[in-house]
Amino acid sequence: MMPAMKPKPPYEGAPVGILMFERSRDAFYRPLVPGSVGNASTWTVPARYMTMPGVNFSRIIGPEAVQAEAVIVQAATELVREGAQLITSNCGFMIRYQDAVRAAVDVPVLLSSLVLGPFLERVLPQGKALGIVTASASSLTPDLLEIAGLPSNSERVAIAGLEGCPVFAGAWLTMSRDFDYDAVEKETVDTAVNLVKKRPDIGMLLLECSELPPFAAAVQRATHLPVYDFTSMIEFFAQGLFRRPFSGFNRGSVRNS
Repeated sequence: MMPAMKPKPPYEGAPVGILMFERSRDAFYRPLVPGSVGNASTWTVPARYMTMPGVNFSRIIGPEAVQAEAVIVQAATELVREGAQLITSNCGFMIRYQDAVRAAVDVPVLLSSLVLGPFLERVLPQGKALGIVTASASSLTPDLLEIAGLPSNSERVAIAGLEGCPVFAGAWLTMSRDFDYDAVEKETVDTAVNLVKKRPDIGMLLLECSELPPFAAAVQRATHLPVYDFTSMIEFFAQGLFRRPFSGFNRGSVRNS
């Protein structure tokens, strides 16, 4: 009796599978800089990317959000077939599809940095709040927070959006202007600082958008708070896939591995 045929990935050694929006074709300059989820040099482990045809930010927050689900699930399934050992994406608002993708694949699914939210909120001291800096506060609706496992009406969560920041919004929301690194950094830092001034009880910050990790260090310098984002989440889970033995010194012996 012939053994059952088992599918083989086309290549191996790239455990992080990343679902990417289809990028618009226009005349504007919008690079995915180091720190961005879409820049492969961001990661300490190899990543593989899969574009989701016809899926972009406007679609997943608009009336056609439900129709995008099939394309997203198909792309995630293809990444797993190629050998991905965890699935993430390049937009925090992809949290909408977290449960659908989890139901379709057999690897961990971390579509949004908002997945970190309940954990961070849980470990904060009593009397402290989690601050979320998002691409669009108006689009981060209560149902999306609840999908992420965050209370939508809690004083323990404070949210500030970048949709009113002209350079960030023009580059990443309306796709109507060039990306300017220094200008977006300033807008991001100012938004975080203003949120902390408004809510001095904030004890940690979570950056929702996949284009904000390049500015996490600047936000931390300005706020003096722990800052978490897509990179924090993905690196944490990726390290769990490939544990390395410890080596070092202890009293009376030396162990080399």
